[in-house]
Amino acid sequence: MTLARAARRAREGFDDFVHSKLYIAFIAVVAYVLWYSENLLAAIAVLGVTGGLVLALVRDMVPMVPFVTMAPCVVHVDKMPGELWQYALAVLPVVAGLAIHIACYRRNKVASPKSNLLAMALLVVAMALGGLFSPAAQDGMTAFINVLYVGVAPFGVYLFVKLYGEAKCRLGDYAAAVMAIWGILTAAQAVTVIGGAYADGIDIASNGYVPRLGWGNSNVYPTVLMMCMAFNFYFMGKSWKLVVPYAFLTGIQFACVMYAHSRGALIFTIVVIAAGLIAVTVYNRKNPLYWAVLAVALAALALVLTFYWERLTLILGNTFEDKLQSSGRDYLYIEALDRFFENPMFGAGFGYVGYVTRLHTESGFYQLHSTLFQTLGSMGLVGVLAMAYVYVMRYYTVFARATRVKIFFFIAMIGFEGYSLINTSTFTGLPCMTVIYMLLALFELETAHNAGDIPVGATVKQLFAERREVWKKKRA
Repeated sequence: MTLARAARRAREGFDDFVHSKLYIAFIAVVAYVLWYSENLLAAIAVLGVTGGLVLALVRDMVPMVPFVTMAPCVVHVDKMPGELWQYALAVLPVVAGLAIHIACYRRNKVASPKSNLLAMALLVVAMALGGLFSPAAQDGMTAFINVLYVGVAPFGVYLFVKLYGEAKCRLGDYAAAVMAIWGILTAAQAVTVIGGAYADGIDIASNGYVPRLGWGNSNVYPTVLMMCMAFNFYFMGKSWKLVVPYAFLTGIQFACVMYAHSRGALIFTIVVIAAGLIAVTVYNRKNPLYWAVLAVALAALALVLTFYWERLTLILGNTFEDKLQSSGRDYLYIEALDRFFENPMFGAGFGYVGYVTRLHTESGFYQLHSTLFQTLGSMGLVGVLAMAYVYVMRYYTVFARATRVKIFFFIAMIGFEGYSLINTSTFTGLPCMTVIYMLLALFELETAHNAGDIPVGATVKQLFAERREVWKKKRA
C-alpha cells in the first residue's frame, strides 16, 4: 500500500468517525474529563487541536455542531486565570484549520429565500442599531462586544454550517444525538457538583444552595437539560428497548433541575416532559411492547415517589417559598418599558448601563430577564419586527416539512421559549442561541438534500483566480 493510499484511507476513516454517534460521545467524554480537571488552558489546547483537525481534514461542517455545542462545557471557573496570550496560542490550531478549510474546500450556494438566513441577518442589524438616539447611559465597547457575542457569532456559526454542510449521515438523527449526549454531559457535571456539595455537608435542598457548573449557572444548565430532555423522548420513540434507559436519564436530569432551585426552569421542564410523553405515546400507540415497558417505567416512578415524597416536597417547598417579586424581575420589566418609551424606535441598546450593577458583572451586559422585555428595552420597534421575522422563519422551518425530530425540537422550544419569557436564555449567545441556530441549519440542510437542492460553488482560491482573470481581460 502506497503512502498516498494509506493517507487517503486514514482520512476516509476519520471522515466516517466524525459522522458517527461515537464521535459525539467522544467529544462529551473529553469535555467532561477536561472540565473535571479544572485546567482551562489544557482544555482549550486539546479542543483547539481537535477542532483544527476536523476543520482541516473534513469538508462537511456538520461534525462541528457537537464540537461547538459541547466545547464551552469545559469551563469550570467563573473567570479566566493566567495570561491571556496563552489562551490565544491554544486556539491557534482552530484558526489555522479555519483558514485551510475556507481556502481549500468548495462551499455550498446559499440561495433559498425560505431559509433563516435573512431573518438572522436582520436581527444582527437590529442589535447593532439598538440604542441609536437613546438618551440612556451606554457603554459603547460593551454594546460592540455583546452584538458580536449574541448576534454575529451565532449567525456566523449558522452560516458556516450552511455553507459547508453535507448529508453524509441522517442529519435529524445526528442533531438528536448531539442534544441527547449533551444532556448526558450536562447531567454528569451537575451530579458531580451537587454530589460534591452534599458530601461537603451543604444542605442542597435549601433554596440558598446555588449550584454552578462554571459555564452554566443555576438558570443556564437547567435550560440546557430542559431542551435535551425532549430528545430523550425522541429516542424512546425509536425503539421500545430505549424507553427504560432514557426514562431513567430523564429522571436524573429532572432531579438536577430540581436541585438548581429555579422555579421557572422546573415549571417548564415539567411542561416539556408532559409534551414529550404525549408525543412519544402518540407515535407508539399501536405498539404493545411500548405500553408494557411504559407501565413498568411508571410503576418504578411511583415507587421512587413513594420513598422520596417527603424529600421531594421539601425541595419543591423551598423552591417556591417566595413569589416573583423576590427576584426583582418586575422592576426590570418596568425599567425595560421605560427605556422603550424613552426611545421607541431603537431602545437603549446592548451597551445600556442600568441600575443593577450586579447584572453587568454576572452577565456581561444588562439582562432584562425576558425575551419580550429585552427586545423592547434594547432594540425597540426595529428589534420587535426583526424578532418577529426570526420566529416566523424558525417555526416555518419546523412545520413546513415536519419530521419526527422537528416535532421533538418544537417540544424543546416550547420549554425554552416559555422559560425565556422570564429568563435570559434567548440572549445567551453560547450555548443557547448558537445551538438553536445550528440545529436549524441541520434541518434546512436535510430538507435541501431531500429535495436534491444543495448546489456547490467554488473555493475562495478559485474565486480569487476568477476575479484575476476578469481583471486581466479588463486591462487588456
